[in-house]
Amino acid sequence: MEESHNRKNKLSNIKRPSPLSLLQSKVKELEHQLTWYKSFFENATDAVFIIQPETWCVLDANEYAATLLGLSRDELLGTKLPQFRRIFKLLKKSNSPMILSELSLDTPNNSGLVLEVSARFVEYEGQKLIQAIARDVGEQYALTDKLVQADKLVLLGQLSAGIAHEIRNPLAAVNLNLQVLQRKISPERPEYGYVITALQGVERISKIVDLTLNFSRQAIPDIQGLDINALLQSTLELISTVIKKKDITVELKFDEKLPLASADAKQIQQVFINLLTNAADAIIDKGKITIKTYTEKVHRNKGEYIVISIRDTGIGIPAEDLPKIFNPFFTRKAEGTGLGLPITQRILHNHNGVIDVESRVGVGTVFYIKLPVPNEK
Repeated sequence: MEESHNRKNKLSNIKRPSPLSLLQSKVKELEHQLTWYKSFFENATDAVFIIQPETWCVLDANEYAATLLGLSRDELLGTKLPQFRRIFKLLKKSNSPMILSELSLDTPNNSGLVLEVSARFVEYEGQKLIQAIARDVGEQYALTDKLVQADKLVLLGQLSAGIAHEIRNPLAAVNLNLQVLQRKISPERPEYGYVITALQGVERISKIVDLTLNFSRQAIPDIQGLDINALLQSTLELISTVIKKKDITVELKFDEKLPLASADAKQIQQVFINLLTNAADAIIDKGKITIKTYTEKVHRNKGEYIVISIRDTGIGIPAEDLPKIFNPFFTRKAEGTGLGLPITQRILHNHNGVIDVESRVGVGTVFYIKLPVPNEK
């Protein structure tokens, strides 16, 4: 009996937590959970909005949502986004608790924003709010557009090659008959001039056909050791008549210790012809073409490039045209085919080379052709 009495006394001496301390502990636990969930909210990789229907005010949003709209978080809170009215209507009509849709938003600092939004209703103090999680799909759409455009260009190339093959034979017949007429008609007769004009047209069509077929073919380079400086000199001799048509000064700044390139001489010469002819065409009456060769390190311990820069003082390329210049058939020249630069780019790609361009309207253009220096074995 005495032992049982002592045990009861010990149990009665243990301090039980007071209701106040239990409440404080519960509050701390709730605060911890709130901080935990708030952290998820703030650090979400997508934009999160809490929108009040009818007023369309942003009651809450994370930092990423503010960044996406080009606003500070303080500016975003309380901002009206009436575009969410459509999301609200979709949610009311839907039998599903969540909907996925697209939304276009315009803010003072970010216009034309396209968002993919997943939204649902959340209950808070007796009212339905819209919880929306959004991500920017503008870049994704731009990439899709580029892929669609690339597919179109591939199809266009295939169609062009087929058409070029079909044109070649009847064009040869037209050319032959025009030459017969040229020999039979006296140069003094007015009809002779018409024949000459027609022959010039046939020659232009023939050139376009040849360029189209060359562009559609995957030519394999005949790789040999190539003296770039010597090839540039011989190319200038080939196009000397083009340069002499205007008052153009050609300045050469060659690195005499330039290493040999591993390249196909004919294909690289075609690159030089295309770029130098373009440079001459870009100069209206008087100007200068500067050709420079040098080597440039690619990355630390990753080799070097042989660089050929061709700079002109011509009219320059407008900023809106610059992204398009390597697109097949894009040209601003009345007599251009729009295939010179795409062929140039393809040749350099087949040589593991690079082509860069800088241009300013009224100042001129510079093309940088970069060919890898062969690894010494």
